[in-house]
Parts: sequence; C-alpha cells; structure tokens
Amino acid sequence: MIKPREELNSIKIYDIPLYPDALDMKLDSNENYIGPSTAVMRALKEITPEDISHYPCYGKLYEILAEINKLDLNQLVITNGADEALSAVLNTYISKNDIVLNVSPSFVMPKIYSNIIGANYIEIPYEIRWEYPYKSVIAAIEQYRPKLLIITTPNNPTGDIVNRAYIEELLNKYPYMLFLVDETYANFAGISNIDLINNYDNIIIVKSLSKDNALAGLRLGYVASDSKNISFIKRVLSPYNVNVAAVTAAVACLSDSRYFEYVSKEIQKSKEYIISELEKLSAIVYKSYANFILVDFGSRSELVYNMLKANKIAVKSFSQPAELKNCLRITLPTYTAAQRLIAKIKTKITIVFDMDGVLVDVSKSYHESIKYTYNYFTGKHITDEQIFDAKKRGGLNNDWDLTSYLIKQSGFDFDYNKIVDVFQSQYWNDGRGSINKEILLIDTDMLEKLSKKYNLAVFTGRPRQEAIFTLSKFNIKQYFSKIVTMDDLPFDKQKPNNDGLLLIKDSFVTDFLIYFGDTVDDAKCASSFAGAYGVGVLPPNNKSPELKDLLLKSGAKSVINNINELNTVLESIDNENKQNCT
Repeated sequence: MIKPREELNSIKIYDIPLYPDALDMKLDSNENYIGPSTAVMRALKEITPEDISHYPCYGKLYEILAEINKLDLNQLVITNGADEALSAVLNTYISKNDIVLNVSPSFVMPKIYSNIIGANYIEIPYEIRWEYPYKSVIAAIEQYRPKLLIITTPNNPTGDIVNRAYIEELLNKYPYMLFLVDETYANFAGISNIDLINNYDNIIIVKSLSKDNALAGLRLGYVASDSKNISFIKRVLSPYNVNVAAVTAAVACLSDSRYFEYVSKEIQKSKEYIISELEKLSAIVYKSYANFILVDFGSRSELVYNMLKANKIAVKSFSQPAELKNCLRITLPTYTAAQRLIAKIKTKITIVFDMDGVLVDVSKSYHESIKYTYNYFTGKHITDEQIFDAKKRGGLNNDWDLTSYLIKQSGFDFDYNKIVDVFQSQYWNDGRGSINKEILLIDTDMLEKLSKKYNLAVFTGRPRQEAIFTLSKFNIKQYFSKIVTMDDLPFDKQKPNNDGLLLIKDSFVTDFLIYFGDTVDDAKCASSFAGAYGVGVLPPNNKSPELKDLLLKSGAKSVINNINELNTVLESIDNENKQNCT
C-alpha cells in the first residue's frame, strides 16, 4: 500500500450519513428548516438540458453578489459551499508549521484543513461562557505571532458574535497577520464586516448561502477580499467548481428580497418561544445571534437527547471539548415546529412517591422497630396512637429522630447513635430484620402502566441500601427513573426538604411534580415547592378524619385513602389542564 501524507494519519474523517434518516424534525446541522424561497424552486424547474450539458457561467451571480455587498466583481469568488471557501483560503496562505489561531469551541473544519497542511493550530478557550475571549486572543497573538487568526461571527456552536470595533483594532494593530472572518450565520445577527475589505488588505470574509437561504443541499459559498487576495485564492480552486443548479438557485433566492425577511422573523419568534419554555425547565440557554441555540441541560442532557431521538427529532450533542459537556445545539425551526419540539421535551408529568405508608406498609417493620427500641431504652411500651401523635407535630419524618424524640419525651436521654444502632438491629440487621415484614401497597400492574405515561420517582428518608432492598424485593425498582434517599442529601436537608424534590426535578425535563406522601411534612414540602402538587395518602393503620384534615391543612391539595386511588387524582389534574387549555 502506498502511504498517504503523514499529516493525514492523525486526522479523523468527518463522517456524514449516506442515507437520510426518517426524522420528524432535523435540527442537528443548522440548516434552514423553513426551506428555500419559492423563487428557487421555480428557477430550478426551468433549467434546460443545455444548461446541464454545458459548463456554467457565473457572471449574473457575481453581479448580484457585488451589488448586495457593494463590492467589485474582482473582490469576490464563489465556492462549493463555505467549507471549500475555508479550505481554499488556508491552502492559499498557510504552509507547514505556520501558526493558526482560533477560539475553542468553534467550527471544526478549519482545524481539519490546518492539520492536513501541517500547520500548528492553536485553540484559545473561552474563559466565560460564551463571551469571546478578547484579551486572551490578543495575548495569544503576542505570544505566538501567528500567520492567521480565524474569527467566526456568530460562532458555531456558541452563538456569540465578535465586536466589529475589536476586529478593526486587530486589523490595525497586526497588519502583518491575515484575518479570516467566517460570516456563515451573520445575516441572522444583522451584522457584516464585509465592507472592511475596502480599507484593509489583510482580511478575508467567507459567506454561505446554506443557512440563511436554505441552499445547503446545493453547496454555495463565496469569499470576499482585496482583489489581489482573490486572484491568489482562485489559483487553488478548481475551474467551474460550482454547479449550474447552485448558481441558478442562488440568483433566484438573492433576487427575492422578501424571502429572508420572512425567515428572520419566523426564526426570531421561534427562538423567543423555545428559550422561554426551556428556561421554565431550568435549562441554561445561552444567548445566540444565529439560527440555533446552545442549551445546557445539565445532568439531563443525555435524557433529553435520547428522548428527542426516540421521537424522531435530531439535535446536536457534543463529546468534545469538555466545555460543551451537557450541551445540546438545537437548530431553530418554524414557530409551529418549535411548539412540537417543546411538547416532546416536556411531555411527561413526574410522579413522586414517598415509600413508607405509601408504596409499602411499614406497620410491622418501622413501627415495630420504634416500639422495640423505645422499650429497650425505657422499659416501657408505646402505642400506635402515641407514635401518630408525635408524627402529627411535624419535623420527625425520619424514624430514628422520631424514636429519639419519644424516648426523650419519656424523660430519658441516651446517645443518638446508640438509639440508631438498636433500631437498626431490629429493623435492618443486614437484611434479616423486620424490613422483611413489609407489605407492598401499590398495584404493580398499575405502576407499570404509569411508568409508560409519566416519569416516576421515589423520595424517601431511608438509607439507599434499605430503599433499594425493598424496591428490589417487590420487583418494582425498574419503574423508578430517580430514587432520592437519605444518602443523596446533606444531614441538614434530609427528607422532606425541598432539595430532594429539586434533585428529582433536575433529573427529568419536567415542570410539574405530583408528590404522594403520608405525613404533614410531605404535604408542607410539596406545598412550598414551585411546580409541585401535593397529595396526602392515608397510611394503612391510620385512616382517621383527623389525619385527613391535618394533611389538607398542611398543604395537600387532596387526600386519598390509599395509593391505588391515585388515578382519581391524575384524572382530576388532567381535566383541570384541559379546561385551562380551552
């Protein structure tokens, strides 16, 4: 085998799909979702056999581009997409070992082209998300004395723009250096630096018709610069590098003055809506001047990505660089499509279950352990009524705390850790204790059906080991996508602190939680958490009207006799939502 150039050994292929995916929405490549101007489609239909059989002529397209940009024809050269434009500029001016600067993250192709040449491609990281690192760029120029600085404005994938005054400052300060400004998304931002080529011979502008004019499938870009620069760039380009269909489409769309005005308004409307809705879901949406947004979903990023993929919606995820971890880039579609997108992201309500007294009957496990431990330290017996009376006061949702409180109320003062040890010897005992006397309360068939329609979570004051033991024993652990236990929260923020509900909310893309709990603390927790609907559940050994009234007074929106009546609550909420929609 004949070996290729050495530089190619370390370069990964930019893989592209061979066949189109069956998608409902393709929002991963920043293409124009709206599609091209109707003038483009009419013009393409008028292409003749002679047009196809002869090499294309570019004069008319050059005249339109020159008029739009207020340039001379010799200051322009068209290319087979902006990618070829970037490649041509680098191949014209960069040699092996030359230094090229760019920020990171940014569009990957200039890096690939530079590495093919054998140049030293140096990336300057953003210091603040996502604010162009002006000072760091100047410091890098002073340190490395590069031949070329690449500026992408708006930048992909961050969406930020570079201040025009800063670009002019660099042009004046470093006249020996070349500046390649990629303006692929500039029309969406309403900016352009293309007029600077009339005053500076060290700036080259790259433009594209793929994004704003929806010609990605026809591949058309162009380069604007000083006429001498253009004459050199033409030498590395193939003759007739742009096909007749692309030229015909470009002439048509650039002649349709109202087309981009419509696209711009629709994209802006879509952007405002999506940002508003995603921020309600606690996602971080970075300011973008392009036709896409970069969204940090935190730990939910993979969940959102897979959820959209399952619904045949493609968005862009990133494995590199590390700064983009948990970020998804979403191309902005039409406003109508944006509504469908958001509906898919926040499709499911989240149901949160307390365990003890809700999912499982603990009257023969926890309650027996309370009685055993109380008797161990006091020599006395305690009734269920006394236990319930203590629970009603609130603040004792943890049964260790409850047992310690009851012992102290009887006039005894023992070390808390010793009380916990005795309690655990009775309840847990390495999985051999009274934990095995617990009875499952929820119907498993109903739980399986709920898991297909809702996000399901558990919020319990148990240690994780004990919670997993019980959920696994009854073969229901698989239904809960999030399980928050004592081990997941700091000592001073144990259940039913709102931080537990926040952990659950941040594990899903959801704006509504329904929290089923059996104590006044559960009811208070739900009522004080924005976006939560608290439901009281009467435990198996206390169905008293007094407890029901207490749960309602503590903030529960409703109270049910047992967890298997939860469908009545869900139906009520569903009907209420339908009425609000109408």
